[in-house]
Amino acid sequence: MFKVRDDSKILAWRKRLEQHRAEFAKIEDSIAAQGQGRQLCIPASGTYNGCYGENGFKGDTSYVLTFEPARGSAVRVHGTVSDTDGQAIIEDGYILPNGDCYWIERSPPGSIDPPTKRVMNPGKKGSGEVTDEQASTLMALVIAKYTKDEGHISGHYEANTGITGTMWCKCGPPVASIVSLSESNGGAIPMAMLDGGGGGGESD
Repeated sequence: MFKVRDDSKILAWRKRLEQHRAEFAKIEDSIAAQGQGRQLCIPASGTYNGCYGENGFKGDTSYVLTFEPARGSAVRVHGTVSDTDGQAIIEDGYILPNGDCYWIERSPPGSIDPPTKRVMNPGKKGSGEVTDEQASTLMALVIAKYTKDEGHISGHYEANTGITGTMWCKCGPPVASIVSLSESNGGAIPMAMLDGGGGGGESD
């Protein structure tokens, strides 16, 4: 069976990314207009270890994050992330004073196997908006929440392949093991954390 390249998924993902950027900027402008300034302390830069869930799979993940003052009231986020899929660069990331944050995870070109065949919808021409390199580069939009009191980041992600999942991470040593992932405030939280523990149980 031919593996078909579907540019529509990449273009739809790109559109949602731009919509989220615009929404984020609008919220930031509103905060600035109210004169609230940067109420969120800049998180500690360093290694954030945690877990992610995707299609029933649970895995460990490790982020190396750098936080620094950015435009207006936001905090800029950049760094790297490593998991079972490999390593990706974190770019275009921001946290608002209310803890809302987003960033882009970009894997190296070739991280998506090239299709053996490209099929266009009948009567439609190729848009020309997606290059071969872009089509072979795995990217994910992470939308999350930084909880200042707990010092963790939790949320969900959507890749340009259409795959979605949840993530959770906290500054400090690796999570010893994972029981399971539970949806909480839109993010992935180890069940042991919800029970008041520091992480325990089985790991895949």
